[in-house]
Amino acid sequence: MESTVVKQKVIEYANKISMVKNGAKNAIQPHDPEYRIFAPIVSNEMAEVGLCLELKQPQSVEQVAKKAGKSLQQTEALLWELAVVGGAFVNNIDGVDHYWHDVWVPGHMEMVVNNKQLIQQYPELGKAFDDFGIKRGPMAAGNVPVGSGPMRVIPIESAIDGDTRSASYEEVSKYLESNEIFSISDCACRTSREAMGEGCGHLKEDMCIQMGHAAEYYIRTGRGRAISREEAYKVIRKAEDNGLMHQIPNFDGSGETHAICNCCGCGCFALRLAEQWQNPDMVRSNYVVKIDENKCVACGECVETCPTNALRLGQKLCSIDPEVTFPRELPYDNEWNDDKYNPEYRTNRQVVEEHGSAPCKAGCPAHIGIQGYMKLASQQRYREALELIKKENPFPAVCGRICPRNCESACTRGEIDDPVAIDEIKKYIAQRDMTAVGRFVPEKRGDHRHKKIAVVG
Repeated sequence: MESTVVKQKVIEYANKISMVKNGAKNAIQPHDPEYRIFAPIVSNEMAEVGLCLELKQPQSVEQVAKKAGKSLQQTEALLWELAVVGGAFVNNIDGVDHYWHDVWVPGHMEMVVNNKQLIQQYPELGKAFDDFGIKRGPMAAGNVPVGSGPMRVIPIESAIDGDTRSASYEEVSKYLESNEIFSISDCACRTSREAMGEGCGHLKEDMCIQMGHAAEYYIRTGRGRAISREEAYKVIRKAEDNGLMHQIPNFDGSGETHAICNCCGCGCFALRLAEQWQNPDMVRSNYVVKIDENKCVACGECVETCPTNALRLGQKLCSIDPEVTFPRELPYDNEWNDDKYNPEYRTNRQVVEEHGSAPCKAGCPAHIGIQGYMKLASQQRYREALELIKKENPFPAVCGRICPRNCESACTRGEIDDPVAIDEIKKYIAQRDMTAVGRFVPEKRGDHRHKKIAVVG
């Protein structure tokens, strides 16, 4: 079906989905991503029946056939082909197949890319998905009310204070318990990134959950496989263990959604709205993070994991100077142009404040959360201290004995008398790893057995 000839009916169908009149000033052109996502996979004949579909309004084959002026058999074949490539939804309603079209995102862009055969055959589809976000992202800055963005972040339930009165639609479990049909698919954003040669390494396979009508569509068209509710909960826990953020499509009405995405800041095209265009209101949750400074040991784990780079690590040193504050502009009350954007957000993450982080952590070649395990050790929580060390160093008992102690050289306590004996404390904790009783073996995060590795040294 791939052709350099512009397919006029496909252009018209792209305009219909975009809710733009053909020939209008802002109508879809052949160079636009809305056309390019369909160009190699949708024929003019498929687009003709697509033009008879309605936004989120299911119609039977018979209804569409009457509008299109085609036979039932021909209409059914074209509609099914359109659904398989991602140009239409299909569901069985009361024993009869019904079809409709959706919005571009979250919708057809993901549906197309999640067809594994198509993205392998036409990797340019991933670029079209990416370019759609680049085209629409600047338009949204400051123009979309809070809570009206295409996606919404859902917090990890265990992070919500038990005394907080939380609405059920802010909890992942609400959506899993409200549905009976579930499917699992690869992440469309990370799939697109890989197709463009920009893969980030975060878990991609079997990471995004569909529910209800979307699950039925994904299962029937081979985009995803059916899973149980219990399996869906396991995927949620796996995502949380790997530092991924839950997001849901936000166009299904209050308390409703058809999918749960598990996103990373370096791959997700929705989180890019907050990062590249500095427009966090487009994806924000209805919660604000509060850090208990008395419990924080500045281990840096939250800073390094945060998908949107919203946190910074400071030194946490005693000082007579007042706390430094950094004013931040937001697009809803400022003129928002290129000078406010951060196009290199994937590579220029800043995890520490301008005045630096704790010198011991900064001096450690493995960048271990030294303040963290020191604090835990002082509370005799040695198991937790060992777990924290092994997040960055899998062989602490060995490395601790050949460590050059850069952390102690950087320790500011040494300016008064002697630096803290950091390495001795680490060796004491790490010695527990040498016994079967005290050993900590991290849980496996994903199956990487099919990937080649090199062991150096």
